[in-house]
Amino acid sequence: MRKVIHNFLTALTFMTRIPVKIKKTSELKLNYFPPVGLLLALIIILVEHFLAFIFTVEIRALLLLIIYIYLTGALHLDGLGDFADGFFAGRDQAKTIKIMHDSNSGIFALVTLILLLGLKYLLFKELLLRNSLQTVIIMAVLVRYLLGFVIIFSEPAESSFLADSLSENAETIDLFYSTLTTIFIFSLYYYFTDSVYFFPVLLAVVFILILIIYLIQWSRKKLGGITGDIYGTIIELGELIFLLTLAAF
Repeated sequence: MRKVIHNFLTALTFMTRIPVKIKKTSELKLNYFPPVGLLLALIIILVEHFLAFIFTVEIRALLLLIIYIYLTGALHLDGLGDFADGFFAGRDQAKTIKIMHDSNSGIFALVTLILLLGLKYLLFKELLLRNSLQTVIIMAVLVRYLLGFVIIFSEPAESSFLADSLSENAETIDLFYSTLTTIFIFSLYYYFTDSVYFFPVLLAVVFILILIIYLIQWSRKKLGGITGDIYGTIIELGELIFLLTLAAF
């Protein structure tokens, strides 16, 4: 049990900025990614219960988005920004890698992040108006679960230490445990919420998988493989696609 806790806390410190203290860092296992997503979603739902007594829907939606970004340390947004700057600059592989490693944000990153955050704010507001904020549980768990497949089955780019390190340490058995964990979380969710969003969720999975396949192929052409920035892009755009699909229904 102690090992399980240490592994979870290691994944938590890697994927979030939630302040936890661990004496010794354990191996980073992808099967702990979905529980991390679950914790993030539960924090958002808990905070909403308090905010609902004080603020209007518009203010709550913005505050929840800010808190969600804070909890993740804007880590995935940073990856999306680097992706936008590098991939939309229209340069060769060497120049693209250099742009993505640059700590300064370019116009493509700024425009992409502004549009994404604006959309996410409107979609969070939509969830609140529909009294469906609990669906962020599926969103946060799903995208981090699917990220495991990318880590296992995609080739990391030579320029990415993070992607190479994650891919090297990941094992197929981790994906099996991740699948069991995700099924368990979803089963509890549908049992306790009696959600009517079953079909939209399935549709969102299809759209997210299409996004992942496209990004993997594009990254292979541009960089020769997957990087940590692509991981962040998959999470951010995957969450956006999920929320847009639910909003359509």
